[in-house]
Amino acid sequence: MARETSSISRVGTSEPFDLQVARGQLTYHSVRNVFGTATAIGTSFRTPWELANTNALPLISVAAPLDIASSSAADTTQVIRVVGLDADYKQIAENISLNGTTVVTTTNSYKAINDLITVSGNCAGNVTAKISSTVYAQITAGAGRNQAAIFTVPANHSYYLLRIDAFSATATGASKYITFLNKNTFSDGRIFNVAETTFASRMDITRGLPFKVPEKTTVEFQAKVNSSTAEIGIFADGYLVQETE
Repeated sequence: MARETSSISRVGTSEPFDLQVARGQLTYHSVRNVFGTATAIGTSFRTPWELANTNALPLISVAAPLDIASSSAADTTQVIRVVGLDADYKQIAENISLNGTTVVTTTNSYKAINDLITVSGNCAGNVTAKISSTVYAQITAGAGRNQAAIFTVPANHSYYLLRIDAFSATATGASKYITFLNKNTFSDGRIFNVAETTFASRMDITRGLPFKVPEKTTVEFQAKVNSSTAEIGIFADGYLVQETE
């Protein structure tokens, strides 16, 4: 006889709120993790992502279809899921079957890309999502999904940020330290650069109360080094809550 999936909260006791959200038991609530890494962040603020060593992460100015392709002609059986937002910041997603280095264009037009995920197979090459010649997201070969410290909040939702961690093994202290910045770009074009702080090898920000990021806001967790370059990873998590229909 198959075992029924259940929860202690269903039998009159209690279960932690965060676990219930992660298990999908609370309507209109979900967990949102954000993470990005780069091997050589320099002396200008930059969002860790796959091409951060050489390119700042671009934001899509006008919603447009994405060109999806691999750098390997052998990638012809893999399926990539694109998750993002349309021109009205509504959530959209679709699956794309790769055709090697030949471009496959999405049906949807995207104002933001929140996830690029391999849902079938393993890719031998780097998979990119482009508009014209500009790369907006990438799955590096062997990673399985993109890793960028950015998230755009869908319409009618709020993102309640709980924790931000940053790490570096190549920043050593007073002679070589990292400055962190929380960059928020609103849909009306305003930009808030807030929560700036410095650290050496590790930064931990755990909020007693969640920080609310409103709908249609793009939040980027950025860093720079006071000299040379450093390898940096930034991780954040919080609750994505649908506030209205």
